[in-house]
Amino acid sequence: MGLFRVRGHLAGPTGRSEEVDLLVDTGATLLVVPRALATRLELVTRWSQPILIAGGQRAIWPVAEAILTLEGLEVTTPCFIAPEGPALLGAVALESLFLGVDPVAKRLIPVEGMV
Repeated sequence: MGLFRVRGHLAGPTGRSEEVDLLVDTGATLLVVPRALATRLELVTRWSQPILIAGGQRAIWPVAEAILTLEGLEVTTPCFIAPEGPALLGAVALESLFLGVDPVAKRLIPVEGMV
């Protein structure tokens, strides 16, 4: 699937917020926020989680919660805090907003919930 970006809004627990370009990455489990952005948003680490980075490298990254607004929808979602790199929109955040990926048109599309 080709990669593409979407514009979203992230907020932290104190109300600090920013508009952010998010790289859509369905291979990422969670939303990924670079440390500099997490600091500006005043995100609070809840726990640390072992992760596997593309390419096989292993690490332990902090997990926080952020408020994500995308396409008029808002959800509080867990996020990894990465040392650096782009902000990524992962599978959990997409599924929490009931959004899927149209890889041909490179856009997000609404999906039905499944029970």
